[in-house]
Amino acid sequence: MADNEISTSGNVVFKPSARAFFVHYVAMFLVFVGPRLNPEVGLPVWLGTILGLIVLAAVIYMKYGQEYRVNSRGVARVWRWPSPREQEITWENLGEVLVLRGLTQTILQVGNLALQDKAGGSQIFWYGLLNPKDVKDLIDKKRP
Repeated sequence: MADNEISTSGNVVFKPSARAFFVHYVAMFLVFVGPRLNPEVGLPVWLGTILGLIVLAAVIYMKYGQEYRVNSRGVARVWRWPSPREQEITWENLGEVLVLRGLTQTILQVGNLALQDKAGGSQIFWYGLLNPKDVKDLIDKKRP
């Protein structure tokens, strides 16, 4: 759980891990370098550059544009930009917490959490957490 911060108020803040974007890094490499190394690939160099920049922008937005919080009220997902907003589930409405990860994520020791809202609100999805089982355990320990 190296990508978390514990504030003085007892809140725990999680951020997506850089490892979670491994597949995105591979995609960026392929679209940036592929057309340059092999012009026969069928993708113009300019289009590969644009696609690579789009993937890069998506990684920056996902990595630095959001964070996940566990606080005294419950759990929350916070978006920092383009406009700051927050989606929260209070402790009394927090249902099941599911760890979701595939083979690549398991190898990289990252994964996602799906936090269910018992009150009928929308579920919160935390993407790219380092050691998601440990994060789930922390959430379960903090429940009142």
